[in-house]
Amino acid sequence: MVLAETAGNAVTIQIGKRTIGPEHPTYIIAEIGINHNGDPDLARRLIDTAVDAKVDAVKFQKRHLPSLYREDVLTDTLKYEQHFQYMIPILKQVELPEEEFIDLKRHCEERGLEFLCTPFDIPSADFLAGLGVNGFKIASADLSNLQLLDHVSSFGKPMLVSTGMSYWQEIERAVDLLEAKEVPFALLHCRSVYPVWPREVNLRMINRLSRFGHPVGYSGHDIGIIIPLIASSMGASIVEKHITIDRKMAGPDHKISLEPHELKRLVRDIRVADQAMGKSKRFLMRGEILNRELFGKSLTAAREIQKGTRISSQMVRTRGPGKGLSPSRIADLVGKKINRNLKEGDYFLDEDVDGPCDLDFHNSFRTRWGLISRFGDLEEMLGYGPKVIEFHLAEKDFHLEFRPERKYTQELIVHAPEYIDGKLFDLCSGSEEVRSASVRLLQKTVDLCKGIAPCFKGKPKIIVHPGAMSLNTKLNGKRLHDALLKSLAEVGSTAAEVLLENLPPYPWYFGGQWKGNYFMDAESIRSVCEHTGLRICFDLSHAALYCNAKEKDLSSFIEEVLPFVRHIHFADAYGLDGEGVSIGEGDIDFDRIMPLFASYEGTWVPEIWRGHLDKGKGFIQALIRLKQYDI
Repeated sequence: MVLAETAGNAVTIQIGKRTIGPEHPTYIIAEIGINHNGDPDLARRLIDTAVDAKVDAVKFQKRHLPSLYREDVLTDTLKYEQHFQYMIPILKQVELPEEEFIDLKRHCEERGLEFLCTPFDIPSADFLAGLGVNGFKIASADLSNLQLLDHVSSFGKPMLVSTGMSYWQEIERAVDLLEAKEVPFALLHCRSVYPVWPREVNLRMINRLSRFGHPVGYSGHDIGIIIPLIASSMGASIVEKHITIDRKMAGPDHKISLEPHELKRLVRDIRVADQAMGKSKRFLMRGEILNRELFGKSLTAAREIQKGTRISSQMVRTRGPGKGLSPSRIADLVGKKINRNLKEGDYFLDEDVDGPCDLDFHNSFRTRWGLISRFGDLEEMLGYGPKVIEFHLAEKDFHLEFRPERKYTQELIVHAPEYIDGKLFDLCSGSEEVRSASVRLLQKTVDLCKGIAPCFKGKPKIIVHPGAMSLNTKLNGKRLHDALLKSLAEVGSTAAEVLLENLPPYPWYFGGQWKGNYFMDAESIRSVCEHTGLRICFDLSHAALYCNAKEKDLSSFIEEVLPFVRHIHFADAYGLDGEGVSIGEGDIDFDRIMPLFASYEGTWVPEIWRGHLDKGKGFIQALIRLKQYDI
């Protein structure tokens, strides 16, 4: 049985490879229904239309008419009302043979699309179960059909239950039954008229249905794309909409269906809405963090303060930038006895309120963990007892006089700069000027590393971004590959091991978002490593963002590239471009992915963006959270 899972307080269900629920992308179903008009070729065209629009699933309808209606309804329709006289012949005409359902499901699978179907009776439900569908749709007319609900729930497959034409008490009764059967299900708000006008849609029912604690969706019989788009923005985890090749075709549902160009637009706009909805977790964007430092305020010393002094409000002044203790903590600070000397204008720090961070990580990890440092922060970072030090270089760091005066027990890793003369460092560049300058800068990094390596333990490593970023243009992968190999061949040194770092899909440079074109996917990483014999610095955050963007499984990605990994950057990530956030503050399921590193014996560091501030506060927080994993 496939049971629903709980993410935070929100229950999710799983259909095939897709997780459905709050804080997951909207599950979009193209309802083919009976719009194939009984023609299997038209049904396949509609499937292909859905594939082109990049929906998640298509949905058909399956009826065994003798089980569904009394014999006289089927044989003597004229003695019934007009709507019977209209619909019963249509249903008899459009019902596909069972062998066609087999072919249509196979066609969906070949095109990478989920095949769903609504059974209107128990024989149809049994047929679909034998067909191996991953989920069932229950029509609005059958929400009160407790016998059918009970039977379908016995298959243990997720159920999407429409609530149109039902009273609230009937919805409650259906929910009670499904919960008792412990079957995963979602409720779809629906208005079972064709068409339904905006004034009648009543989308606030999405909020009311969500109180049951199960995913909620919207099954629309409205005209156009505005209503389902609003439903998605209101929190509908599922959107179902009828599709057709041409609204002028004969049949009861075509007039309220979307034509191919409209379906594409709906999917596009819902995906934009998905991004805008984001997550319920509160996080700061990179730009917000920078602006918080630039425009924010800190608590500073209004005068010189001696160690042991008890702080009064007169000793505190609020000034920019936001690099010290937040003004929101002034009540925590006043009355505290300061444990260090401060000059006028010095920042108060968290440790002045919370006490010093006396953390010893010497025996906390099985593998060789480290910290990221700038040259001037080295002694501060060494106080935490890392086994590895990773220097992140800026271009101007080559002008600094960094001459270690003693031997260190730490291994050395040096991260090459990402910028060069106001441009991006790019070993893959199609510009010979940029590519050659990047090679020269990498060689300077190798030479610097060679100069300081004798003061550290073992053979050093150099981490380098391959490049291949563009603002809008999609770059040719083969040309990028060839340029990278050419650049690497021009860097001649055995003084350090060069590691290429996997890249994110949408990085931020120069205050704007760029596009990644290469060395993000497992295939290109493996190809370069096998061709050159080089290994990689695996950036978990970058990998997660790439998998989010391409809807790939992060665990599978890790398993594929792990044989080539010699160093790891651990950080969380959210969405498509939220990189470098602290462990547990993004989308990555660390409980799931960390066991994949059980056999890893290499080096690693927490790479939290701006983690070096306040004596490495961000790095230390990440280390504390990583201690629970056996790494």
